[in-house]
Amino acid sequence: MEPLIIRATEESPGINFDKEIGKFLIFGKSFPEDVRKFFDPVLFWLEEYAQNPNEESKFEIRLEYYNSATSTMLLDILYILERIVNDECKKITIVWYYLEVDDDMLDSGKEYAEIVNIPFEFNAIDDY
Repeated sequence: MEPLIIRATEESPGINFDKEIGKFLIFGKSFPEDVRKFFDPVLFWLEEYAQNPNEESKFEIRLEYYNSATSTMLLDILYILERIVNDECKKITIVWYYLEVDDDMLDSGKEYAEIVNIPFEFNAIDDY
C-alpha cells in the first residue's frame, strides 16, 4: 500500500499516512476551500487501509486550528477507524495534541473521544 503524503499549506493540513512504517499523522491548520475535495483522498486511503490494517496503529492529530467543515471530516475519519477496531479487532489509539493554553482544542478532542469507541491520549504541547 502506497503512503499518502499531502503537504501542509496555510489552509490545509499535512497528511502523512504510511502503513509500512506505522506512521499516521494529520497536522497544521485545516480550513480548505473545498473540504470534500481535500479529504476525499484521505477517506479513500483509510478505506483501503481498513481492508488490511496493522495490528496496532497510532493516529496522531496535531491540528492548530480547524473549521466546522473539517470537524465533519475528522468525524468521518474516526468512524472508519472505529470500524477497524470493531470489525477487525485491531488496536487503534488516537493521540490528540493541543497547545497547553488551548482549552478549546482539548475540549474538542474530548468530544470526539466520547463519540467514538477508540482510546484517546491527550498530549499538551508548548508549540507546534
